[in-house]
Amino acid sequence: MTTLAKKVGGPVGLLAATLGAGYVIGRTTEAGGKRGGGALKNAIKRRKAPCELKDKVFAVRADGTDDQGLEFKAGAEYRVLECSDDAILIELIGNDDNPHVVSDAFLATISDFPAGPAADED
Repeated sequence: MTTLAKKVGGPVGLLAATLGAGYVIGRTTEAGGKRGGGALKNAIKRRKAPCELKDKVFAVRADGTDDQGLEFKAGAEYRVLECSDDAILIELIGNDDNPHVVSDAFLATISDFPAGPAADED
């Protein structure tokens, strides 16, 4: 510490350098925290947004099997229980083995489920 104080002109110089560096580091951290805090707040708001399709019933138009092996038959119906990005939690009406997680893209290909971002929580 004494060597550093000698390099900056003594104890007064060391105090000034410490205060200046602390100010710069503090302001930089504050600015980054505000920017990151805003992004985090927006992400939480989007995550907690209600699913617009919750409790809606959709009809299956074409037979199909999803990636997990869940089979859909034409004429069957399913209810949307929850949405999260492209994952949709559904209940197959009349099926005892519920619920199931299915992609929105797959549901759009076999039923009248809206394709793309219409299923997301904006």
